[in-house]
Amino acid sequence: MSDLIVNRIKRSVLFAGFLLITMSLCAQNGKFPFYDLAKKYDFGEIMPKDQGGKFIHVELLNTESDAIIVHKIRGGLLNKKFGTPIDWVKYEKSELETSVWVNRLYFLPSFARMYYLTKDKSYVTDMVSILKRWIEDNPRIPGSERKSFNWRDMQVAWRAIHLSWCYYLTEEALSDQEKQLFSDIQNHHSQALLAWFAKQPLNDFNHQSHGALAMLYLSTLFNQTDSNGELLSNAIRILTHHLDNAHYNDGGNIEQMFGYFPFQTSIFRDMYLLCSANNIKFPENLIPMLHKMTNYISVMAQPNQTMPPLNDSYAMGIIPSIEILNGILGTDITSESKISVYYPDTQIAVMRNHPGTNNNSWYLLLNPARRIGSHSHAGRLGIYLWLNNRPVLIEAGCCNYDKPIKNSWYRTSKAHNTVLIDGVQDAESSSNVEYAKKRETGNRITEWIDNPNYKYCKMVSPADDPTNLNVKWERSVALIRDEFAIIYDSFSSSEEHKYETLLHTPPVELLLDKTSKGITLYNDSIVSIIPIERDIIHNIEITDQYFYLDGADLKAPMVNYIIKSKGAVKSLFIILPKSENSSKLKIEKKESPQGLGLLIKTARGEESILLFKNSESREIKLFGKQSSKPFELFTDKNFVNN
Repeated sequence: MSDLIVNRIKRSVLFAGFLLITMSLCAQNGKFPFYDLAKKYDFGEIMPKDQGGKFIHVELLNTESDAIIVHKIRGGLLNKKFGTPIDWVKYEKSELETSVWVNRLYFLPSFARMYYLTKDKSYVTDMVSILKRWIEDNPRIPGSERKSFNWRDMQVAWRAIHLSWCYYLTEEALSDQEKQLFSDIQNHHSQALLAWFAKQPLNDFNHQSHGALAMLYLSTLFNQTDSNGELLSNAIRILTHHLDNAHYNDGGNIEQMFGYFPFQTSIFRDMYLLCSANNIKFPENLIPMLHKMTNYISVMAQPNQTMPPLNDSYAMGIIPSIEILNGILGTDITSESKISVYYPDTQIAVMRNHPGTNNNSWYLLLNPARRIGSHSHAGRLGIYLWLNNRPVLIEAGCCNYDKPIKNSWYRTSKAHNTVLIDGVQDAESSSNVEYAKKRETGNRITEWIDNPNYKYCKMVSPADDPTNLNVKWERSVALIRDEFAIIYDSFSSSEEHKYETLLHTPPVELLLDKTSKGITLYNDSIVSIIPIERDIIHNIEITDQYFYLDGADLKAPMVNYIIKSKGAVKSLFIILPKSENSSKLKIEKKESPQGLGLLIKTARGEESILLFKNSESREIKLFGKQSSKPFELFTDKNFVNN
């Protein structure tokens, strides 16, 4: 064969290869709708993490700044933790969350975004180098999903999404070979996603909706991975199910995960953006639900603009999530909510003082614990309180899921502002069982009043709850203007029991007054928590217990008020800000078969009468006042107008 013919054959083969690559790359013709967000926000702000990944991310990197993440990775952080060369499965059998964190490549889009902002190709070089190493060390072969966690479940979903961002933010700087590298690995991800998620029975677990989002990413942005439309059809099917069934109609999530909520909301936010940009029909209730979710984030957020760390949750910041959603929806929802809201489906409530009062700022979160087990902790009828932008009664939170203390402490009943009856805790969630079975409880909010002068909520834990030992427990919480709050616990039983009222405080100076049996917090901004029924208190114990903050397990006081009594027991606490002189406060209590009343006279001579009606009574008459409401306030002070 002549050299001319050989050269022609070589050129034909090269051209055919080039044509195949070009055709493959041209198929990646989806519209990437996130460029404007990438200009303004760090990637971790755009894409809130699942909580398991967030806890590891905080411990290893402690930042969502893309510039700092890249700096730390370049400085050898991965090698320091995972070895040189990187051992991708080093921790799979000992620290699973740590293992999946590195294999989900949470950090890789930071390199892509830094290139997008600076056009410095060294970021692309490093990004591709890490990706090539991962691909070489983790080939997808038959049975890969059974050999390790790297080719199954959420790991595949996160990588597919992360690599989509990496590709589109650096596309102009990628060589044809590098583009083909992305095309090939995304093909593998599409097959793994279909094999894992598409065949699952529909459920309400966030892993499934996240997997469906990853399928939507690939079907729209890497069209060649979905030649028969299977990815897209399954993505829409699963996401529609979760929109309808994994979220309550009031906007809350059925998993009762509060720190998770920005992450879960971002799934449906991205569904809207990807479908809109690529002319794909989305469910009719998607936009209305995004509006509800945005409001939910705003209302739930603590005064420091983080989500409350209830259940297996990290205190996720909300400002980027709210800003992005406002931009998409054309709303102006604030990240600093001023309103009180009761969510009847989610069964949670937030109290704030009325905007017309401004001496003190209150935030009370009331959580009956509708669900316990799985991701949900055992803190039934929990109350969490901030006053004047400082925490007073805290949620212990959660920790890195790999730590044994997560099971032995954080999810137990004792780690919450609840009441233990005869020391009994929830059996599954207060044990060392790794995955506690979820159970729907009868714990509910039964009364809610939002009045300009007071807010009132009653939570009930029924006698047949396994932790209650046939005791019916009702917890009423009243916020009186911006002046004080009352916590009123009523226990109905014919037997003798020990009741332990647990109050977790921040790690601040804590003083116990032996006369009043009250405690004060903060030496420069005193908050007093004073029991009204002092004589029934058998003992007060103060111990240091764990709580989680910014990557560390710290300790703070837990106050335990112990009551031992037979029959009906009524326990009341008043919470006072610094402006009130607690030593001069006068409180008179009266009871009748209809309920309980308090006459509270302040140091300034102002009087307030609080009437708490029993559930079975038609009305209550005490202190010369009567009411048919579950709770009512009578005062000689000028009322706030609506």
